[in-house]
Amino acid sequence: MNLPTWLGRWFKSTPTPHTDPRRPKIIMPQDCLLALTEALRPSLERRHEGIAYLLGRTDGTVTLATTVFAPVARTTAGSFHVDARSMAICMQAAGAHELQIVAQVHTHPGQAYHSDGDVDGARIRYPGYASIVVPNYGVHLPQLDGIAAYLWRAGDGWQTLNTDDLIIIPGAGPWTRTNG
Repeated sequence: MNLPTWLGRWFKSTPTPHTDPRRPKIIMPQDCLLALTEALRPSLERRHEGIAYLLGRTDGTVTLATTVFAPVARTTAGSFHVDARSMAICMQAAGAHELQIVAQVHTHPGQAYHSDGDVDGARIRYPGYASIVVPNYGVHLPQLDGIAAYLWRAGDGWQTLNTDDLIIIPGAGPWTRTNG
């Protein structure tokens, strides 16, 4: 075997099959995270589960949250319920600004995970829609320690995300090379 043939075989790359080469991500500006913290504060003070929705845009893999919507909800120490009227108001607010409801964020009294009730209760499900569960009623917000994040993927259902798949970017935008 000659040297060019040997080198060609040695350096020949074998593509790895992927259905989607990009890892799912949730991106949120710092100002949105601070607004989320404020939206969940009343339920924290009552020691009830809290609920908020994030509005933004998604392409099914990367979800950008820009705005927080705090619905009127019935809450207890271990549950929340958003009625149809409050959801309609949220949908109208998103549509008025050409946004999507891209995520549900709610708190748990203890550890963060997708409970059976969370899976059943997450009525919005489309590719790129996120569900974020915050532990301890959100006492550590705006820190994201201990959160559980999931993204709905067509054919796969709720996919668990790693903590580095949730990216907080500085400020509120617009973002340029000089400011982040």
